[in-house]
Amino acid sequence: MTINRSSHYPASYARGAAISSTAYLSLGALLAVFVFLTLDRVIQAQAKITHEVNISGQQRMLLQRASLFASAYLYSEDLAAKQTSLQALGEMQVNHQHLTEPHFSALENGQESPLSAELQALYFTAENNVTEQLNTFGDQLYFALNLEKIQNGAKLDAKALMEMAYTPLLQKLEDVTRQYEIQDNQRIEALRSVQRVVFWMTIVILLFGLCLMMFNFNKHAHIELTAKSLGGVLGQEIPVFNLNALELSARKLIATARRHNESMSVLAFDIDRFAQILTNYGRDTADEVLNQVAKSILTVCRDSDYLGQIADEKFVLLLPKTSAKQAMCLANKIRSHFEQLKSNAHISDVIPSVSIGISELDVDDSVLQPIITRAFHALTLHSSQKRGRVCLG
Repeated sequence: MTINRSSHYPASYARGAAISSTAYLSLGALLAVFVFLTLDRVIQAQAKITHEVNISGQQRMLLQRASLFASAYLYSEDLAAKQTSLQALGEMQVNHQHLTEPHFSALENGQESPLSAELQALYFTAENNVTEQLNTFGDQLYFALNLEKIQNGAKLDAKALMEMAYTPLLQKLEDVTRQYEIQDNQRIEALRSVQRVVFWMTIVILLFGLCLMMFNFNKHAHIELTAKSLGGVLGQEIPVFNLNALELSARKLIATARRHNESMSVLAFDIDRFAQILTNYGRDTADEVLNQVAKSILTVCRDSDYLGQIADEKFVLLLPKTSAKQAMCLANKIRSHFEQLKSNAHISDVIPSVSIGISELDVDDSVLQPIITRAFHALTLHSSQKRGRVCLG
């Protein structure tokens, strides 16, 4: 007969390891998404900053170009110079609209302006702001370029008026460019701060993952060591805990019993005359007896019970949600099972009797060992009785 029952503790460990792995993978996925979105935002912000700085720098060049070719037209009446000057002015006006349009769009939507307070002052509110100066320069440039007949006096007047508008506008455009550069440096530093945060978050999560892997590895090694059967004595087919694994399982059972105000009992099995069997029949037969004892106990007990082997001829059965009275009934049932096995004349010489001690979880118990001690102590107190006895501790 083969008993095919999985052990409880390794299964719970597997579930815990699976949950830990899933949580870590989810955390890694979230980190990857966060890094992607952050880098995408950094790239977009950097592109926007570079574009704004370039355009603000172009404004000064276009102003100088418009003024230079307007002066050339006033002296030479070269229509190509006039056209170049007007084109430069038109590009300035388009660039100015491009730089200030986000401000007006944000205000229309009830949002905060993307321009800094300094840039808003330079563009709109300060005395001789860029918008006013650009309009004034444009008016003077159109006036100079559209004189029907250029005379020396008119030419000088037009050039003087244009230069009067040129100088303050150039100064304001330089201030705007400088402010964009300051804002550019501030944004870059903010993006660098975000990058540093992402970098250290990545390092922390990687270290956490490494620690989690090491913890799971060590825990798995510990479980493999404590939850496997004793030295292969009972073979791989029979799920029997050793003492360490039994104590680990008992801690959970005791905690559950305390939490839900439930009872818990222990059956302690001592194979009668095992030393004599070992001496008379040898190790192989003794191992067969151990296998038969374990199989017999597992046949009668419940799937929720935990069977452990704590010495060569000593077994312990943990009984969750079981009172001492209920444990007594199960012990008698197991003893009857062994008596039926002994009734077979062919194997009566190698089927021993089993004495069973019973102990119930006490209010002071927090670990398994005191419960086991009381159960085996009950057997010792009644050692003068016949073999195959059931004793309540």
